[in-house]
Amino acid sequence: MTQDKAKTDKKIDKAGDMTFPASDPAATGKATGTEPPSRPTDRKAPVITREQVERAQKGEGHKKRAG
Repeated sequence: MTQDKAKTDKKIDKAGDMTFPASDPAATGKATGTEPPSRPTDRKAPVITREQVERAQKGEGHKKRAG
């Protein structure tokens, strides 16, 4: 048995041990889906400066509500 096959077999065995009930298939790969994600999966949060955070805390740059 090759080392890659042994690793795969070990993953399948471990997944089988963690599966409940026993009728569920073992999942050793990536999650799958029938629809593409609604937004990019590699999307990162914007980088903002401390000054921008402080201005936002003061409400600067936002429209003021009437009332």
